[in-house]
Amino acid sequence: MVDLHLIHQIQLGILANVAAINSKYHLEYFLTGGSAIGAVRHHVFIPWDDDIDIGLPRTDFEKFLQVAPAELLHRGYFVEENRLDPQYEYDFAKVMADGTRILEHGRELTKAKNGIFIDVFPFDRMPNKRTQQHNQQAKLAMLLEEIRKRFYPDLYQQSITQSKYADYNLNELYDIRLSTMTQYNGHSELSLINMSSPYQYGKELIKPTEIHHLIPMDFENLQVPVLADYDAYLTRLYGDYMKLPPLNKRIQRHVLKVQVDNFTKRTLKLNPAIIWKKPLVNCSRN
Repeated sequence: MVDLHLIHQIQLGILANVAAINSKYHLEYFLTGGSAIGAVRHHVFIPWDDDIDIGLPRTDFEKFLQVAPAELLHRGYFVEENRLDPQYEYDFAKVMADGTRILEHGRELTKAKNGIFIDVFPFDRMPNKRTQQHNQQAKLAMLLEEIRKRFYPDLYQQSITQSKYADYNLNELYDIRLSTMTQYNGHSELSLINMSSPYQYGKELIKPTEIHHLIPMDFENLQVPVLADYDAYLTRLYGDYMKLPPLNKRIQRHVLKVQVDNFTKRTLKLNPAIIWKKPLVNCSRN
C-alpha cells in the first residue's frame, strides 16, 4: 500500500521550496483544483489526495521555468517540462524530489525521469467567441493526440484519415501547441483557463477580475496563496465543493507505487524542518 503520509511530507518540502523561489522572483502562484479544496475545506491535504497542484499566469510560469532548475539543483529537487526533457510529454511542469521514484497512473510507459512531484500549471487567456473557443479546443486536442502518438504509438490504432500534423516532428508539435495556447494572451480583458487541465476545455476558469487577487491560507504547516474569490473558482469547477464525495470516490488517483531511498527517509526523520519550514507568503508582486 502507498504511504500517503510519506508522499505528503515530501510534497510539502517541494511546495515550500517552490514557494521560496516564487517569493524571491515575485511570481504569482496559487493552489488549484483539489489542493485548493484541501486548503479551503480541510486546511490540509484532502485525506485521500496524493498530489499538489499550483497555477501561475503564463508570464510567471515561463519565468519559473527559467529560474527554478538552477535554484532547485542543490536543494534535492528538479523540474520536468517538455522543453527541459525531450522524454517528458506534457506542456505543464512537474517539480520532483531526487531520491524518489513512482509509478504514476497514465504514465506507466513513460521514459521520462520521475519521482514524487507537485504539478505546476500555466494559465492562458481564452477567447470570448464560441467559434474561436471551438477552434482553439479542437486544434489543441488534435495536437495533443499527435504528441501522444509519438510517445505511445502502440496505444493508437492506424487512422484511415491522416492528421494534418502527422508529418511534424515532436518539437514542431510542441511549438504549435504552445503558440495556440498563448495566442490570446495579449488581451487582458479575457478570462484565463488551464489548458492542460484534466477537466474539459474552459472548465478550470479564472475571470480577469480574480487573477491578481490572492490571499494566504493555511495548508498543513505552510501558508500558501489561493484565489481571494476561491468560492467562485471552485464552484465553477466542482459545484458544491464543500460536500464530501461518497466513500467509493475517495481514492488516490495518481501514485500507484512509490520508492524513497534510505538517505531521503533518514533526512526526513532526522531533520523534519527541511520539510516543514514555513515560508513567508507574498501574495502580490510588490
